[in-house]
Amino acid sequence: MKMLATGLLLFMAVVFVLAHIYMHHWPMLSYVRAFAEASMVGALADWFAVTALFKHPLGVPIPHTAIIPRQKDRLGDSLASFVRQNFLTPAALEPRLERTDFARSISQWLSVPQNA
Repeated sequence: MKMLATGLLLFMAVVFVLAHIYMHHWPMLSYVRAFAEASMVGALADWFAVTALFKHPLGVPIPHTAIIPRQKDRLGDSLASFVRQNFLTPAALEPRLERTDFARSISQWLSVPQNA
């Protein structure tokens, strides 16, 4: 996936340069150039954003980067709290437990000779 993204970035760079060179002959290429420029800016912004979550981009310790490795314990605690408060409450679990027929499920499983 990384090779595809890099290839597309390089392709857009080539399109940008060619459109810039030839747009004096074909003015409509200014739209192609703008598209290629926007593609490159978007690709670089996405790369920076994703990379900055996990490490320092280009090895430079920019503030507010490498957030996940530094805050993994706090993020884990927050995620656990979110799951506990939103998915493991009696109000969320009771309807599912009432619809489940445990005796039937166990008897079906035990009726298979390999499980008995």
